[in-house]
Amino acid sequence: MTSSTLTAATTSEAPTTDWTSFRDLLEAQRARCVAQRELALAETVASMPDPVAVSRAATLVRTIEEIDAARDRIDTGTYGRCVRCGRAIPLERLEFRPFATGCVTCQDPAR
Repeated sequence: MTSSTLTAATTSEAPTTDWTSFRDLLEAQRARCVAQRELALAETVASMPDPVAVSRAATLVRTIEEIDAARDRIDTGTYGRCVRCGRAIPLERLEFRPFATGCVTCQDPAR
């Protein structure tokens, strides 16, 4: 994401970033999830619902909710910050998972 420019990189300061490219990425990812969920739901309407399709549809709903929450964080100015510790989430992490809520340290299951 070369169009995002980080102007404050310290962990105590909020990064000032143009999140437009991330918003676009979130919108595209949300549209894909909605389409995939519709396909999964279509597979669940059979007389014998496919448990994998049911599980997949539920997972996609959670992903859509996470994407919507990330879009809300962009709107409120908290996007790019860990929801647990408040530190900046590395741009590389957001590029990989644009709806990430936590920094690498807080997301570590061993922690």
